[in-house]
Amino acid sequence: MFRTWRRSVGTFAMLVTLAPSIAGCVSTQHIPFDSTVALDRAAGVSMRSGKEISFSMPGASISNDTMYALGRTGKVIIPTDSIAAVSKKKFSAVRTVGLVVGVAAGAFVVFLIALSHSGFSFAR
Repeated sequence: MFRTWRRSVGTFAMLVTLAPSIAGCVSTQHIPFDSTVALDRAAGVSMRSGKEISFSMPGASISNDTMYALGRTGKVIIPTDSIAAVSKKKFSAVRTVGLVVGVAAGAFVVFLIALSHSGFSFAR
C-alpha cells in the first residue's frame, strides 16, 4: 500500500512541477498593427484578408515597409500595409494557477478513491 501511495505522491509532485510549462499557461495577445508595435516577441500576424500567419520563432523585423520573419516553411515576407494585427504569446498567471489547482484537485480525488478501495481505516 505504501508503494502505491509513494508513487501517487511522486506523480502528483511531478504534475504540479510541470504544470506551469504546459501550453495552457500561455495566452495570445492580439495587438493592432502600427509602427510603434514591438516585434521582438511577435508570434504571428493577422492579415487584413483574415489569414493568420504563425512564426516558427518569435520575433520579426521591418525594413522598407516589409516585415521579415521565420515561418513554418521558411522565410516570411509580408508588406506592412497588409497586416491588421500582431500576435504575441505571454505568460498567464491566472491560467497557471487554475491548472495547478485543477491538477491538485484531481490528484486529491484520485487519492481519496484509492484510499477508499484500499481497505485502510482510521477507526480502531
